[in-house]
Amino acid sequence: GTNGTLHNVSVLLLEASTNQTVTAKYLLTNQSQGTLEFECFYFKEAGDYWFTMALEVAHNGTQVSHWEQRAFLKVEWPVFHIDLNRTSKAAEGTFQVGLFTHQPLCSFPTGQPDILVDVIFTNSLPEARTSPGQPLEIRTSKRTELSQGQWLQFGCAPVGPEAYVTVVLKLFGRDSVITSTGPIDLAQKFGYKLVMAPELTCESGVEVTVFPPLCIFIQGVITVFKEAPRRPGERTIQLAENSLTLGERRTVFNCTLFDMGRNKYCFDFGIPSRSHFSTKERECMLIQRNIALQQTWGLWQPWSQCSTTCGDGVRERRRVCLTSFPSRPGCPGMSSETSLCSLEECAALQPSSASPLQPQGPGKSNNVVTVTGISLCLFIIVATVLITLWRKFGRAPKCSTPARHSSIHS
Repeated sequence: GTNGTLHNVSVLLLEASTNQTVTAKYLLTNQSQGTLEFECFYFKEAGDYWFTMALEVAHNGTQVSHWEQRAFLKVEWPVFHIDLNRTSKAAEGTFQVGLFTHQPLCSFPTGQPDILVDVIFTNSLPEARTSPGQPLEIRTSKRTELSQGQWLQFGCAPVGPEAYVTVVLKLFGRDSVITSTGPIDLAQKFGYKLVMAPELTCESGVEVTVFPPLCIFIQGVITVFKEAPRRPGERTIQLAENSLTLGERRTVFNCTLFDMGRNKYCFDFGIPSRSHFSTKERECMLIQRNIALQQTWGLWQPWSQCSTTCGDGVRERRRVCLTSFPSRPGCPGMSSETSLCSLEECAALQPSSASPLQPQGPGKSNNVVTVTGISLCLFIIVATVLITLWRKFGRAPKCSTPARHSSIHS
């Protein structure tokens, strides 16, 4: 809207925040109107920009400089979507941050600009903080090139059983924030998972494993319930609960908790410290428990006799393992056991045992003497009779000698 002839028309691109000139473009000489294009790579970051047109006007042969009104332009970043994902089991303790946009990106002649990805770990939400102290906060960053889609791997930070992640995408070297998301509750996003067999025959115990969300240390309680028909409003009866210390993932429930036969039981995992939302996970399974003839002991046999007849000794008893699995014999525990047996002192037994033998000794010796004496008497009598007969009939009698001799023997 200027009277006269336009000369040397230029359009300046200015940053509104600093009022610095980014670039300038010119119309052809003696061209009073036209179109100028500013490539996207001039806009290295989002923000406010001004287009200012400078021109020279020839009026009645006189060159007069004149400035036209500025035009305002607001530049925005492409819309980026940020996602979190698990890594492989081999890279446990890490996670991935994904950066994606469906909008076309500008091609820069000197290469794409670098961006900075900031990851901030905290152990509580801002609205849930009640203590006056500073919350635990751990930061980590990675530099990468701007692209339409990529995954970056980060290491987990040890913040405890509750973890929240905030991701901030910035232009490297500038405070310009491209986008951000969070704080993301990792327990709510990824959840806990209970792993167990869908059905098993219980022999010694039922093992339950908890897989936590990424970057979270397990600490909670696993409870077991029997799934059975109930009346409306009736609660399930808790059979047992096992606590998992910080970092522990597995626990075992003894088979004695479960009824004989085939029944359905459910296992719950929960964190007692959480109150603003539930983090419990439930899994159910069928458990078959047979009558306990598998790997059970028979009755103890009677104790054996003491190994000594006096003083301290040892006695022993045994039992037999009753099992219905010949391929896997063996019961927990020992098949035999020993016990001390104490009788009367040996020193006290000697006088008492000798005393009854004392009267028996003379009795036995008297009997021997008696028998020996009787036998000797009979022998003498028989010998006397034989000698007498021999003398009487074998030789003639002489005077009174036989009578005298006979009287002596008689």
